[in-house]
This record gives sequence, C-alpha cells and structure tokens, in this order.
Amino acid sequence: MKKIYKIAVLLFTGLAISGLTLSCDEHGDEDPGATRTVEFAGDWFIVGYFSDGTVAYNGDYVLYSTYNASSNDENFWIDDHNTFFQIKTKVQAEFGDLTFSGQSASEELYTGGTVTVTNGRIIKNGGRAYGSNTVVDSIYFEAEFDWDPGTTYIFGGHKRTGFLEDDSPTIE
Repeated sequence: MKKIYKIAVLLFTGLAISGLTLSCDEHGDEDPGATRTVEFAGDWFIVGYFSDGTVAYNGDYVLYSTYNASSNDENFWIDDHNTFFQIKTKVQAEFGDLTFSGQSASEELYTGGTVTVTNGRIIKNGGRAYGSNTVVDSIYFEAEFDWDPGTTYIFGGHKRTGFLEDDSPTIE
C-alpha cells in the first residue's frame, strides 16, 4: 500500500511540475492587445446636470463604467450600474476625435425604456482626480430619456485612478 501511495505522489508531482512548465511558456504572445474602444473604456466618476448647469436631483458623483461591446468594433457601453439615472446603453465611437453618440431612442437596459446619447467626448488629460489631484481623462455626454422627453441632461466627470483617496469624490 505504501508503494502505491509513493508512486501516486511521484506521478502527481511529476504531472504538476510538467503542467507548470507548460503554463510558463516564454514564447507566447506577451501583449494580448486591446479592444478597439480602449481609449473610451474605463471607470468614471460622473455627475448629472440639468441643462442650466445645476446638479440634477441633488445628485453627486456616481461611478459609471464604459466598456467594449462583444462585437469589438466601434460600439461600447455606458453603464451606471443601475444607480441614479439608470443608464446602460450602447453608443458608437468616432476614433479620430474621441467622440461618441448613440442611435436615437436606443434601448436602455435597466428600465426597458429608451435613451438618446449625443455630443459625447473623451478629453485626454482634461480632468483632475478628487483627492490626489492626479491629471486624468474627462468625459462629457448629453442624454434624453423617454421618461422625461424634451429634457436634455448633461453628464460630466473624470476617469477613476484607483487610488483610495480619489474614490469618494463629492461636489463642493
């Protein structure tokens, strides 16, 4: 019985070592590349405003995400993770000038309604993080929702740094 146990341990150890060797392939592709919308992707602290510049509904910064669509083309998602404005919709990037917009009355996935996103843009190094004062990209877009037709809301904010001191921005 001891002999079978020793053989099993040696066999398992040998397989584990050979598996580690195979998984450490030094000749593979070290650069996995990026999605087509990499310049638009990230986490953002964004505030919603009425068209007169006042903060909408006494809101504050909300964490949004922008990320590529599975098609890996010019489409990407704007997503507030079902908070505040409840927006999750697909928009289309214009790569040359870092602008974006959605189709008129695009599907909004959280409410089942529609939203039209216009005048979107990413401004490289156009903002500063809340606590660290680090220079970051900024984001801007306008949206009209089916639940408030005729009202255009303005959204603006800055890219998340990941630093703890930047993760709780507030309107001052």
